Amino acid sequence: MTDPIDLKEVADCTCLRARRVTRRLTRIYDAALEPVHLTANQFGVLANLYAATQGGQDHLPIGALAERVGKHPTTLNRDLKPLEVLGLVVSVENPGDRRVRAIQITAKGRAHLRKAVPFWRQAQSHVREHLGSRAMGALNEMLETAAVKLGAQ
Repeated sequence: MTDPIDLKEVADCTCLRARRVTRRLTRIYDAALEPVHLTANQFGVLANLYAATQGGQDHLPIGALAERVGKHPTTLNRDLKPLEVLGLVVSVENPGDRRVRAIQITAKGRAHLRKAVPFWRQAQSHVREHLGSRAMGALNEMLETAAVKLGAQ
């Protein structure tokens, strides 16, 4: 005989709850970014590439970019393809290791990111309005803590 499934235990699953919230947040950000034809994932990629340029780098190896956005490199490639087609990012040779693909934001990509930021800010405001500033800050802090502590797993 098998053990009965405790539905309360399953309902308390951290993973299922996090995925449900993530889907809702993604819908909010994707809808806000729709006028600039970006998804939340693509916005995050552009923002991370832009941040790298602010830090003195002109490109990021695909593995480093994947780490920054919290994705596996092969999954990241799905987000990069439409950005490359639009001319917002380009693949460049990585001077440190020619075998490693590197990604660079283009001038067009920087301009598109600037155009997208106000729409992203609308999504941020929407979430802040519904959660409250304190809860949003606490959620962000908890997510960062979880990412660090679970990242070593």
